[in-house]
Amino acid sequence: MLCGGVGGATGVVAGAVGSHALALDPSSPAGHSYGIAVTYLLLHSVAMLALGVHRAHSARIGWPLLMAACLFAAGMILFSGSLIVATIADLQGLKALAPSGGSALIAGWVAVAVGAWRASPVPG
Repeated sequence: MLCGGVGGATGVVAGAVGSHALALDPSSPAGHSYGIAVTYLLLHSVAMLALGVHRAHSARIGWPLLMAACLFAAGMILFSGSLIVATIADLQGLKALAPSGGSALIAGWVAVAVGAWRASPVPG
């Protein structure tokens, strides 16, 4: 749940910086990618919190959900982090990390689906 809390706080700060300090126009290319980065950061922070709550109330979380948490953390850093830092620091080369981060986020959701499938009762 720590990653979810840190990600959520970072997402709110990044949103405020983009809106107020950078005064990004959401319809501009930079504002659009920055907004998506903040949205994905906040969304995956909530997913990380849900995984943490599940772990706290479950005797066994299973490897797919642990993998999902790791993939979400990597994706949050690589996707959202690269786009946010690239915009704030004008380091456009960092945006090259975003596709790897997006792939990690997708793989994380696949891992969540695998975990749910493995946990579902077998009809019988």
